[in-house]
Amino acid sequence: MLVVKALNGDASFLLVFAPSIAPDTPSVAQFPGAFTVLIDPWLTGPAKILTSAFSVSHHQAQPCVSSLADLPEPDLVIVSQDKPDHCHKETLTQLPPDTQSLIVAAPAAAARIRKWKHFKPNVVQSLPLYSATDQSTILRIELPSFSPLGSPGQVTVSLISQKNDITGLHKAIGITYRAPTSVLTPNRHTLINLPTRPSPSVKTSSLQTHAGPGAGVPDASPTRDREPTLSVLYSPHGVPYAALEPFVTAQLVGHAALPLTLLLHGFDRVDNPWFLGGNISTGAEGGGADIARRLMARAWVAAHDGEKRNRGVSVSLLRTRRVGLDEVRRRLAVNADGVVKRASTRILRLASGEELRVK
Repeated sequence: MLVVKALNGDASFLLVFAPSIAPDTPSVAQFPGAFTVLIDPWLTGPAKILTSAFSVSHHQAQPCVSSLADLPEPDLVIVSQDKPDHCHKETLTQLPPDTQSLIVAAPAAAARIRKWKHFKPNVVQSLPLYSATDQSTILRIELPSFSPLGSPGQVTVSLISQKNDITGLHKAIGITYRAPTSVLTPNRHTLINLPTRPSPSVKTSSLQTHAGPGAGVPDASPTRDREPTLSVLYSPHGVPYAALEPFVTAQLVGHAALPLTLLLHGFDRVDNPWFLGGNISTGAEGGGADIARRLMARAWVAAHDGEKRNRGVSVSLLRTRRVGLDEVRRRLAVNADGVVKRASTRILRLASGEELRVK
């Protein structure tokens, strides 16, 4: 089960992963084997780059909570980039210095967070760019079995980036979750066989690990008696499918994590003039629909399309093309060859405080 909650109607989300036997109740995050992930929290105050004269943004709609203290401490906090609407100091420092959450961030964001000197050194980890030939670029967290005869689960996090991206915006975070099992867990393994190139060989030394003995050991046999692997792709500014392909082949296909459980990607297209960086968000037309179609996403929730009040010279020439749900559905209903077919992906915009449950 996966529960996704929009915290600010923009790009801050709370994800709750849970075993298939967990009850579908508000307390699902407390079930053994559940795992919570907080993404790019920005709840209070403006997001300012350099000075207010250069760029400052405010939410139009109020977040559903005003402080991280109003939420249970997540197991994992992900910060996808160092821009203040993703790496927001006033919000992140609402976590206590000795937080039990692990904060993983893109390298520039991790460096920025460490400069605040708010958290203990071992709380913040830098997430390197994903390489299909180097398993140490994947964060792996072991979830211990909650039954003596069960098997452990695993969460993985990967940072994928577009090559030659002068803005540094076009990245994606790939998350997989395989629940630990107990003697009560039914055999519900799902394997999707796709025509694809063989996975490249990988190194198995120096794995980046967290949470206990055995963490970081690759699952050599995704067809064992385990629960299906859930998968999430978060790309608030968009990334071309070509940049994702090595990750899809080695991680999602290789670990039976398709169809994609959830795509968090913008619908709207946002552009600046070339001298201010060019494209800011690719939207549905610039690759979102292609990703959803290729990965057979079960649900696609708009990310980073929230209405904001923007001021400053760097945003004064922004051009935004709003894309409605019907247009997104039409784009998904046409395959790469231009053939019209019925799209099975759920398409949603979640307002602040709204939830989606994917079972």
